Amino acid sequence: MDFSHYSTSAVAMAEDLVKTLNPVDGNDRLDNLDGLHELLARYEDEWHDTDRHPGTPTATDLEEVRELRGQLRHVFEAETAKDAARILNGILTDVAATPRVSVHSGPPHLHFEPLEGGLAQWLGAAAAMGLATVLVHHGIERFGICVASDCVDAYVDTSKNRSRRHCSTTCSNREHVAAHRARQREHTQAKS
Repeated sequence: MDFSHYSTSAVAMAEDLVKTLNPVDGNDRLDNLDGLHELLARYEDEWHDTDRHPGTPTATDLEEVRELRGQLRHVFEAETAKDAARILNGILTDVAATPRVSVHSGPPHLHFEPLEGGLAQWLGAAAAMGLATVLVHHGIERFGICVASDCVDAYVDTSKNRSRRHCSTTCSNREHVAAHRARQREHTQAKS
C-alpha cells in the first residue's frame, strides 16, 4: 500500500527502527553506531539531498534514537487512535517538526523537519509524520504487534482488508504449521 510519496519510506523507516529491538530475547541491533549506520543507509534517499542533512551519527545520537524507538513502539501498541495521536503529537513537539517544501528526488513535496537538532530529531520528525499519515488516512487498525507466540515485532498492516496479524510471512507460516501439528496430535490422541 502506498501511503504517499512522502510517507511510504518514512513509515518503513519507523517500522524498521522499532524492529531493531526484540523485546522477547533482548536482541538490540542498535547497540552500537554500526547498527545505526546500517539503519540509516537503507533510507539514505530520505535525507541525501535535503537542506537539513542529519549529519554523521554520534554516541549521543545513538542514545536519543534508542529513546525515540521506545516512543514509536508505543504508537504500535496504542489501543485507540486518541492514544496513538497523543504519542505522535508528543514526538512531533519534542523534535520541533516544521513543515518544509522539499524538491529533492522528484516533484515538490512536504517534509517535516526540525530547524535545529541532530539525527534523532530529524529521524523523529520523519518517522512520526509517516506514522501520523497512516493514522489519519487509514486508522489505528493499520498498526499492529505480531501475534506469533514467540514474536512481538511491530508492523504496519498493508493488506487491503486490514487482516494482517503477523509481522512477516515467516511468523505467519510458523504459526500455521504449529497449529496444524497441534491438530494432528489431538487427532492422533483422540484415536488412541
